Amino acid sequence: MRILIVKLSSIGDIIKTYRAFYQIRFSYPQAHISWAVEDRYKDTVTHLRGLDAVIALPFKDAKKGSWTPLVQKLKELRKKEFDIVFDFHGNFKSAIVTGLTRAKTKIGYDRKSVAEWPNLLVTNLKISAPKYLPPDERSLLIVDALTNSKRAATPPLRLVLDKMEKHAIEEFVHQIGQNFLMICPFSAWDQKTLDISEWIRWIQMIRMDWGFQIVIPFFSEKEEMGARKIQSEFTHVHPWKIGSLNKWQHLMSFSKMVIAVDSASLHLAGVTNIPTFSIFGPTLDDVYRPIGDIHKSFQGTCPFNKTFNQKCKLLRTCAAPCLKKADLMLIHEQFNTHLLTCLNAAKATMQQIQAMSYV
Repeated sequence: MRILIVKLSSIGDIIKTYRAFYQIRFSYPQAHISWAVEDRYKDTVTHLRGLDAVIALPFKDAKKGSWTPLVQKLKELRKKEFDIVFDFHGNFKSAIVTGLTRAKTKIGYDRKSVAEWPNLLVTNLKISAPKYLPPDERSLLIVDALTNSKRAATPPLRLVLDKMEKHAIEEFVHQIGQNFLMICPFSAWDQKTLDISEWIRWIQMIRMDWGFQIVIPFFSEKEEMGARKIQSEFTHVHPWKIGSLNKWQHLMSFSKMVIAVDSASLHLAGVTNIPTFSIFGPTLDDVYRPIGDIHKSFQGTCPFNKTFNQKCKLLRTCAAPCLKKADLMLIHEQFNTHLLTCLNAAKATMQQIQAMSYV
């Protein structure tokens, strides 16, 4: 059996589809599974254990006017044989990919669940997955509808990393010490995060209360500027360039907790089973926060008193700083409570392991 997963973007949304991928692999252990993704996000799936092939599609080049590479890739896709296509994206762009395949079974979202209606034209199995549900649960509902398999117990998901890469990360951890928090203050959407000055204030509180080292990962030059600005205020803050998703995941696995906004960092920590504390503005924490007691969050309020049950419809157009009125003292108080709970739980677990070793 040959299966194609269609989830094209973005980093955080792809990460939230990992559990659906592993459920497919559990249900079809002998299948050849491919993943269609935008080429700029291929690193997000390249290191997945159990994935057989990555089909990287240059949609961004086409958007800039260079259609030839995309057309060539789509022609190659058309020639491939698939039995099942899972369209987890549900928009017009993914409809192009799903529609071009010759699979007999093409499964996706129904009319009320789909992101963009043209996607309905290319799927022949349409599943209800209400938008108020967490994204990973919505993807799993699609898998459940076809496989009827009992859901596999999902351990922390670890991306493939070679020994040299592991050693480099562990050397960095050794240099700064293992008592560190990873703080991820950046987002593609400014409305989702605090001002840099507020992050600096919050880190001052964290340093005073806990004394932990701070690691701030960054992707772009803009994010590096923000990380360096924060670093200039402290002696125990360490900016770190994100080279790849698997290295990032391995580094965060050493942290005591990941502090993040609604972004890739939060969702990567979620699938890795690392405790998180997150802040939300134009998206709803009950929908997008990772599931489990080790994940807590602060929900901001809209300056214009808008309400929503998933994410604000004005997210892409409104320039309002959604967390402008956020009470930093309240955020810090909630964070302190959660961190203490997680540290105590980790200590108790370690004591149990040590006690068992003496038996």
